[in-house]
Amino acid sequence: MATGLRAVLESADLIDVVLEVRDARIPRSTSVAKLHRRLKNKPTFVLLNREDLADPSLTRAWLATLQKAGTAAFSAVGTRAASLRSLRTALLACKSKRSRIRIAVVGAPNTGKSSVINALIRRKSAAAHDKPGVTKQVRWIPLDSRAEVLDTPGVLEPKITNAQVAWQLALCGILPESAFDLEHVAAQFAAWLAAHRPEYSGAADLETFARRHGMLQSGGEPDRLNAARVLIKEFRAGKFGRFTFEDPKAI
Repeated sequence: MATGLRAVLESADLIDVVLEVRDARIPRSTSVAKLHRRLKNKPTFVLLNREDLADPSLTRAWLATLQKAGTAAFSAVGTRAASLRSLRTALLACKSKRSRIRIAVVGAPNTGKSSVINALIRRKSAAAHDKPGVTKQVRWIPLDSRAEVLDTPGVLEPKITNAQVAWQLALCGILPESAFDLEHVAAQFAAWLAAHRPEYSGAADLETFARRHGMLQSGGEPDRLNAARVLIKEFRAGKFGRFTFEDPKAI
């Protein structure tokens, strides 16, 4: 993370506008623009990415809350250029003292920054993979004759002390698999469903999930570790439905 922060710091004087890409399922926990301290006075746009995986009513609530606070906010599916049309227009309308508008794209790891950039520039240029930590260095990429964007490595708070935030970041793919316990995250998701969306809770019970998918060890015991890995993968693909874990009204 330090490398990413340092690289953006070195480019701060060249940046006109900041585009912060957040995960629409956890907009508060993936708000990291504040970590780029030299960018805090720059005009900032917020994109709630992966809106197709989030609860639509809560996405609308988050957009309203951000806009009420004076932040230009949008939601989209970062792999679909058409969903980013209004954001692209707004970015290109920004002012710059230079011949080109320079836009820094920042965010937590694996919020889809590179996919968003590819959709904005309407061609594949930034490396995009469904795992955190793919972008290792900053680089300027032409958007069109009027603007260019800066692809930056993902950043997070150096220490995540809130246990609920930690498992939700892990479930949504923001943390690398080496940083969390798969079974614990799957169990926390099941507990959250039981409390907030009980109609889905049975689908995430790890033992039931393992048996339903034929994930059994010798002796017929459920393979809980493999089941947790597959369950998390299916959640990220939207097979469990659309969920948002954070409410803008909650403190």
